[in-house]
Amino acid sequence: MDAPLSHLASEFYAWTWWASEREGCRIDLGGQLGVIDFWVDDRITFRDPDDDKPRAVLTGESPSTTPEARAALGGGRVVKEIKLGLRREDREFVVGLRGKSMDLAGVKLPQMISGGAEEVLYDRMALYEELHAMLAGIFARFADERTAPAWREESLPAMRAWVAGG
Repeated sequence: MDAPLSHLASEFYAWTWWASEREGCRIDLGGQLGVIDFWVDDRITFRDPDDDKPRAVLTGESPSTTPEARAALGGGRVVKEIKLGLRREDREFVVGLRGKSMDLAGVKLPQMISGGAEEVLYDRMALYEELHAMLAGIFARFADERTAPAWREESLPAMRAWVAGG
């Protein structure tokens, strides 16, 4: 049996894809994070709404810009997995988000040059925290927009037009 909000991950993945194109691959997360760049990287997986099995997997350079990607959404499929690229200042991250619980997969952190093993560990911990903060900030923006009264009147029609290519 599905959880009451099992559709939320797929909506978040689709919104993130749409927002990356709507925002010109930039989003202001405010606070200490400020403006970051974000984009759909090299993988996006679709499933049927009533079945959790992958039905279409698009990979390669910019799969989200292909006609097949929009056709999958337009045909009623939902996003099951999405791989995102995120850039803040001079640091670039890659992370896959999978399934209904938004599991992280294939995390790639920026290379940091440090001293000994202890410094490397602390640098990596700080980078994971930064990645988490960016993802949390993007999700907070989604949640704000998704729960706003304008969702049905503005955002959802704009997303539908985007899927249709308009």
